[in-house]
Amino acid sequence: MNIKKEEKCRSQDFQTSQAFVMLCVMTLFLPVIRTSKINIPRLKLPYKELLLSNSCIPFMGSAEGLDFQTLLLDEERGRLLLGAKDHIFLLSLVDLNKNFKKIYWPAAKERVELCKLAGKDAQTECANFIRVLQPYNRTHIYACGTGAFHPICGYIDLGIHKEDVTFKLDTHNLESGRLKCPFDPHQPFASVMTDEYLYAGTASDFLGKDTAFTRSLGPSHDHHYIRTDISEHYWLNGAKFIGTFPIPDTYNPDDDKIYFFFRESSQDGTTSDKTVLSRVGRVCKFSNRGEYGVL
Repeated sequence: MNIKKEEKCRSQDFQTSQAFVMLCVMTLFLPVIRTSKINIPRLKLPYKELLLSNSCIPFMGSAEGLDFQTLLLDEERGRLLLGAKDHIFLLSLVDLNKNFKKIYWPAAKERVELCKLAGKDAQTECANFIRVLQPYNRTHIYACGTGAFHPICGYIDLGIHKEDVTFKLDTHNLESGRLKCPFDPHQPFASVMTDEYLYAGTASDFLGKDTAFTRSLGPSHDHHYIRTDISEHYWLNGAKFIGTFPIPDTYNPDDDKIYFFFRESSQDGTTSDKTVLSRVGRVCKFSNRGEYGVL
């Protein structure tokens, strides 16, 4: 990919309640996306032909029409977690339909009613759509859902032994999912867990206009939120996040980076037609000093 322009890193210090955070931003500009061409797949394979090929195994739980959006592969246990509408499934990689487990996690009734009153669709928006499934440690998964436009997160206990999986949501320790999970189930979003920290690219408001890079969770002594600064000049202009990945730069783990891939509207346009740019954001984490930066 040809890079048209590279901005110099600019830094800005701000004080949080628990840590001094240095934040610097540099965004890599990728080629401008301006095309009306419809994406056409190179290969089309009808569902019946796919079944006859014996190259796939249908999951019978999908017959419930639960709008699957998130998955997490647990290679150590040979399991696959699926996040859906009001449900989280745990499947065996040997046989998807044999003894699968599921957690029913709906949005609170009052939140569903408020969502409807706000003009949202009762079936496709006013529910708890699971958007985050990340490995927290060897025994727990961190999960977040939209909660009928009121994001909520919690811990799923998988148990200690591989052979006897518990798969239970800790409903007594649920917490706010704001800055970790989008409000809108259809909004582009990306997150990754590393070193007990959850890095996310998401909207921080109900309307989805204020998008940000965020860091949350972490060790018990450093358990707080950090996000890109809020100012009149947005660091991110309605970003549409595609994916995020931790990538080591050197043998020193403190030099590791988190890369975000996203699209956003250009703020340099002089006309009403905003140019859409593909971008790469790089988050620098310095775990030994409680600092990080966004490049």
